[in-house]
Amino acid sequence: MRAPSWVRGGPPPVEEVGAEKMRADVAAERLHVRGLENMPLDKDRATREATEGERALRSSRPKNRRWRGLDQHDAEVEKATRRHAQAVADVQGAEEVLARAPQEDAAVLAQWMAGGERGSRPGSTVYECTRERDANRLLVDAAAIELDRAVERRRAHIEAYRTKMTNDARTDLKKARERLSEHARLLAGLREAVLAARDTLAWIVHYPEQPPTYGFPASLALGLRQPVERTLATTARVEFGSLLAALEEDASALEGTFAPGTAEKLGTAPRPTPLAKAMWRGDPDERAWAASELQRARQLAEYGNVNALAAEVDDYRADP
Repeated sequence: MRAPSWVRGGPPPVEEVGAEKMRADVAAERLHVRGLENMPLDKDRATREATEGERALRSSRPKNRRWRGLDQHDAEVEKATRRHAQAVADVQGAEEVLARAPQEDAAVLAQWMAGGERGSRPGSTVYECTRERDANRLLVDAAAIELDRAVERRRAHIEAYRTKMTNDARTDLKKARERLSEHARLLAGLREAVLAARDTLAWIVHYPEQPPTYGFPASLALGLRQPVERTLATTARVEFGSLLAALEEDASALEGTFAPGTAEKLGTAPRPTPLAKAMWRGDPDERAWAASELQRARQLAEYGNVNALAAEVDDYRADP
């Protein structure tokens, strides 16, 4: 390794000066990035992104249920959204024109000079392009304000009619579940018709002999392993009645099971237990849970040796 210049004596060579300056610049850049790595590069942009995210959430719509009042507000939001999008597109176009303006102005001026400088000297268009861009930016802000007002009116409408809309949605869900269960129950009769047609086909090709039996008609896919394993990922034989029961359980889960937050808002959430939520000993919910666990242990005791579990719950209740 070469000794530094202050050891050797004399001025450092040019390459050492350049290397030292590069190291200093890199160190300064690292310090700058380290200090800003957790800060947004553009606070205004970060604010706009947060606002647009909130606006998107408030503009969300149901999948299949429409209300007349909500439709009117949705139409207003759509109109304001289109106007805002057009204003944003106009700003982008104006910024592109402004970015090209210096180069295009220079080309026009060069052409004027090559032509003998006849006529008036072409002026710069940067000022006009800047004004046009700023005017379009102002229009974007105004369109965003109107869009936010439309979204807020829509939110206020939903808040005012939330109870009625919730009841309507409950009714829609119940009716849809009933239709699903009804169609699932029809599958049994339709399958019996297929089995009867199958028996008729086997009878006619074997008449007057007795057709051979094959498979298990009450089982899914006649009890064949490959169709069941390919579709249900199990090698067990599945009865068709069990499949219908699974479809009914599916319908019940779709109608009555929601995320904890949604269930709490709907008033269908189960009572909290110490297993899921911290609570004081002796709270009503804690006492209810302890009583239910004791009852469950006593019921299980009738079918096996779980007396220790019942005693444990008794001790839990007796512990002050």
